[in-house]
Amino acid sequence: MRVTGNRLLDMSAAATAANQARVATASQEVSSGKRVAKPSDDPSAWMAAQRANAHKTLSHAAGEALKAGRDRLDLADGALAGIGDAVSQIRTLAVQGASASYNAGDRAELAVQVRSLFEAALASANTRAADGEYIFAGTASLAAPFSATGTYSGDGTARDLPATEQATTTTTIAGTALTAAGGVDVLPLLDRVATALAANDVTGLQAMLGDLQTAVQQVSLTRTRVGGYMNVVDSALTANDALELHLTTEVSRAIDADVIASATELSQASQALEASRAVTSHIVALIDPNK
Repeated sequence: MRVTGNRLLDMSAAATAANQARVATASQEVSSGKRVAKPSDDPSAWMAAQRANAHKTLSHAAGEALKAGRDRLDLADGALAGIGDAVSQIRTLAVQGASASYNAGDRAELAVQVRSLFEAALASANTRAADGEYIFAGTASLAAPFSATGTYSGDGTARDLPATEQATTTTTIAGTALTAAGGVDVLPLLDRVATALAANDVTGLQAMLGDLQTAVQQVSLTRTRVGGYMNVVDSALTANDALELHLTTEVSRAIDADVIASATELSQASQALEASRAVTSHIVALIDPNK
């Protein structure tokens, strides 16, 4: 088969065009860092990256919800610490007030201290989160759960969030933990102690000492439960971070370019393009020496 000059020129032009496309592709990979920039570049890799990105979006949303839940548990732990301190101090003052060595004036002074501690405990029990919700109110979280006398008006529902694909974890604790459902009605008990001291009611004080000890243990146990929930959430957050890192790697593996390989390809493609252009010029010179 005889190859004419025009045929050689067409073949050289085709090689030059192919090398130009090769340089353009390699340049795009180097500048963008992406091997797959659109579905047509590699449909299978593109779909794999889309699936991983969708999973990553869901994982990120779950992580943000867990972080918000962890913040609520932190608030609950701090509030319970304050309530626990108040209950312990009030029990100590009640023991003192129940002593026969104290008179009505002494008990009146203790009543002032107890009333102040009760108000502090009540404020802690009505702690609100950054979004304005009351953290111990259960699902009735838009209204203060504890009244001025410490009576609970919320519900007993706690909120759960997915900790893994198979399990959930609690991220709130209802105020029922501080009511008779958990042992004694803690806050109303503190209010009654203040009232008994102010009224010089020794018999009433003595009758409440056992309940005060129960209240101390009740608040401590509730705080321990919160600590357990916090540990579960921390583990879930660690697992979530690991999953997001894995998914990021999967996306990168599917569509990102190998920087070194892309740079090498660009260099080789550029050399091939220069060579094909040189060949084309040489062929043109052979066909038409006057050019």
